[in-house]
Amino acid sequence: MTRRILWIIVPVVIIAGVWKLMSKAESPADRGRPGAALVAVETARSQILDLEETGTYSGTVSARSSYVVSPKISGQLSRLYADIGKVVSKGQLLAELDDRLALQELDKANAAVAMAEATKDQTANALQLATEELERQTTLLERNFISQSEFNDFHASFISERSKHNIAQASLNSAIAARNAAELQLSFTKIKADWSGSATHRVIGERFADEGNQLSAGSPIFSLMDIGNVIVRIDVIEKDYRRIKTGQIARISLDAYPNEVFQGRVARIAPMLKENTRQASVEIELPNPGSKLKPGMFSRVELSYQTKKQVNAVPATAITKRDGKSGVYIVDPDTKTVTFTEVEIGIQNPEFVEILSPEVNAEVVTLGHDLLEDGRKISTNNEAGSR
Repeated sequence: MTRRILWIIVPVVIIAGVWKLMSKAESPADRGRPGAALVAVETARSQILDLEETGTYSGTVSARSSYVVSPKISGQLSRLYADIGKVVSKGQLLAELDDRLALQELDKANAAVAMAEATKDQTANALQLATEELERQTTLLERNFISQSEFNDFHASFISERSKHNIAQASLNSAIAARNAAELQLSFTKIKADWSGSATHRVIGERFADEGNQLSAGSPIFSLMDIGNVIVRIDVIEKDYRRIKTGQIARISLDAYPNEVFQGRVARIAPMLKENTRQASVEIELPNPGSKLKPGMFSRVELSYQTKKQVNAVPATAITKRDGKSGVYIVDPDTKTVTFTEVEIGIQNPEFVEILSPEVNAEVVTLGHDLLEDGRKISTNNEAGSR
């Protein structure tokens, strides 16, 4: 029974309290009168300054270039000479595969070359003798000491020896080619750092295999990154796409270095927008002395669109909307009341907004707009602190 009474009494008390507060609320006519309640706000004065318009984006740091080191042949990984984080130079040995089978193939190829060279030497000697004999028989034929049919027999013998020599030379060439292939296969067991471009050093970002792993051709072992310069990739919406230009200055800040700002320039702009997001990829390149910036770091990018000299500007927080129109509340210094003034906005950045018209040379409200109306009296933090 007591609980039922409480359910009835509590709502009645609440309604009575709200009615009492509303009955004591000041009327619009009282707002400008002496003694009316003041609205506490923060204000700032308009300024004439050089204003830079910027856009802010989120991005990710990436290596300027990277590639995966992998073997060209299958084999067991027998030795690693580097690991994650190591700086390597071009041509440096990074890993080795088991080379025993490749060495055997090379030994067989060397033996085949030796046999082919011996056969070629033998046929070369026989061809030399046949050539000399043919020259002698040619002289005898010219002097009519032998018949044409006898000469033809010697000529046929010469042709046969020459053919044998040509075959021996071809066999030698084939054996040499096989040996070169065996040497190349053996060289493939030595996996080295190699890349195109001007970078003299790269750093190992990841390791994908361990000693003893059986690898197939193309299996990744390391990833090598060039981070002497880095790339920050951002996505730009369609509205801002036309404002991005190659060479544009970009200021980059990162959580890892909260007190530093890194400067780069727009290096590449995608020639198309992705259909599903209506955004275009933009790459910003910046130097990375000491390799402070690491791939994968989250970054905030501020792009400079344009700069205007000596513009009439107010703090960005001064801009508010009333009835769908953008404007500012201007403070009357004598009566300490405010008036909403519609304004035309020019360029802007996170701190300031250009006022194109009308000219604003006054104190404006920067915090507390929600409680304001024309003619409303205000108090500022400075006034509150002096009382």
